Amino acid sequence: MTRPFLALIIAVFTASGAQAQQPLPDPEAAIVEELVVQAREPGPAWWRVVDADTTVWILAVGEDSIPADIAWDRRALERRLTGANSVIVGTRIGLTGGLRDIPALLRARSQLKSKAPMEETLPPALRARFVAARERIGQPARKYAGWQPILAGGQLISDSQRTESTASVTKAILAQAKRRKVKVVDPARYDAIPFMRKALGSLTPDLQHRCLDSAIRDAEAPAARRRAAAQGWARGDVAAALGEPRNYDSCVLLLGGGAELWRRARDDRMAAIVEAMKAPGHSVALIGLRALLAQEGVIQELEAKGFKVLGPGEAE
Repeated sequence: MTRPFLALIIAVFTASGAQAQQPLPDPEAAIVEELVVQAREPGPAWWRVVDADTTVWILAVGEDSIPADIAWDRRALERRLTGANSVIVGTRIGLTGGLRDIPALLRARSQLKSKAPMEETLPPALRARFVAARERIGQPARKYAGWQPILAGGQLISDSQRTESTASVTKAILAQAKRRKVKVVDPARYDAIPFMRKALGSLTPDLQHRCLDSAIRDAEAPAARRRAAAQGWARGDVAAALGEPRNYDSCVLLLGGGAELWRRARDDRMAAIVEAMKAPGHSVALIGLRALLAQEGVIQELEAKGFKVLGPGEAE
């Protein structure tokens, strides 16, 4: 396997999900239309939470890994990191496991392995599409043979994008924060085992095949589409940034326990912002674009709690 097992589980949950028998709508599918704007200042779009003596600047981060040759204007970021009280990392959900969790992780790993070569377990039409997709990127059947379709799909997406040179937006910002000795707050980190158990309990052959189909569609998406979304993010064009392919993410949202995890992460990110609002001065928060702009997302929930949230270029 090319990636650590726990990293694959984290990738499954990063998107979040819902109960298997009664799938909930994708919580990041419905975007608040009035929040889909064009930033007025150069660079990515920023929002801010304000009161009399405190501002939390929120940078909406689209796909975290963008083509390395896409430059984005960092002047606003540098101004806001200067003298900041903290940087809140809200672009990821971290699932962790300790030494005592190793037996459970190994059991989960065995549940995600395929006893027969994976391609042989697929319906004919889906098998033909998967074979065509992996052959298009020069990958052999044996690379995916030992894993169930949902993980094979995630690996297919990773492999299809591997030839692209990318750079992590979050890592670049955290490196700048470290140089400035700004405190980093990472609120969404949780024990992996409870969520893994719910997710594994929700997997059915139908869901596995739906997620593999979604992964194939993402792998088939033109690189130009992903690039256009990254370029849109870099110039503050929120509508363009939202164009990133996400069929696989949407399917993974059907896994058990995911909706609970998504809402817990949203609430913990909000709590970190609320805590930062207690200290005079300013802080910076990095929030995933869809998590920020979704209905019942971070902005709507902050406003529901009585906080004033201003959009890109909006005067106080």
